[in-house]
Amino acid sequence: MRSILLPLLALPALAAPALAEEIGECRFNRETLTFAGTPLEQATCLLRKIELKGVRKPQPLPPVIVRLMSDGGAPNAEMKARAIQAFPEPYRTYARTYADAPISQTQEGLPALYFVIHDTSTPFYQHDPFPRRLNQDWKVNDFKPYMDGTFAREPVAHIFLNRVGQIWAGHDFQVGWRATKLESRVVGPRARGRFVHIETVQPRRFLPGATSRGETHGPKPGFTREQYRMLAALYVYASARAGRWLIPAQHNTVDSTIPQAHDDPQNFDLKAFGKELEKLVGKPKR
Repeated sequence: MRSILLPLLALPALAAPALAEEIGECRFNRETLTFAGTPLEQATCLLRKIELKGVRKPQPLPPVIVRLMSDGGAPNAEMKARAIQAFPEPYRTYARTYADAPISQTQEGLPALYFVIHDTSTPFYQHDPFPRRLNQDWKVNDFKPYMDGTFAREPVAHIFLNRVGQIWAGHDFQVGWRATKLESRVVGPRARGRFVHIETVQPRRFLPGATSRGETHGPKPGFTREQYRMLAALYVYASARAGRWLIPAQHNTVDSTIPQAHDDPQNFDLKAFGKELEKLVGKPKR
């Protein structure tokens, strides 16, 4: 059979379509509302280590996150029950009430896909030292400023998690919300519902000699064991309601390259999060 060669000028309809706009270092697609790559590749980019002034550096993922992102699927009923049982009251009762409620979706019907970890960066101590008994300090752990309009007219995230492991729900996970510049300033309302947001309480103070809120640091360690335990339980619980393992992410990496992006969560120990997650879902098989 003879091959037929068509002149290039006769094939305008076969030209490659223009690539959709991608935003940030993890390449968020404005059309699909998804970062680039497989779930594992996305998590690897979105869980890079965040250092002072928002500097991002690669770090290995805990084996349990590698397994969940590679194998797919969703938490089973036993994992979901363990997560709910780990919650303190009154949030445990709240979580049981909404345990079978659907999770958020966008206005176009795309389901929630990303579990975004923040730190509150408050209370802000300016040049004063952190309290000596930081983790037990009432001012640090008080939820009231996040509830009463001190920072915004409405709670800025789905969940607030303080340093003793208490949880307050600003919005249930079925509510489409926004807490990053990617959602509110770049993509707009179409992105609402694609992300769920967890604010972990971590105070800040200026770096030595600094006067800009972009030059602050949190305490070390950045989070408590109770916060890592609850973050793991919230991740399993939200993923169970979503019917899929959500892709874990951080505020700064979601907003990378966007002007005035926040630098949180600072001092986040990914290994500690992975260890608490293993307690709920099991260790990867070797």
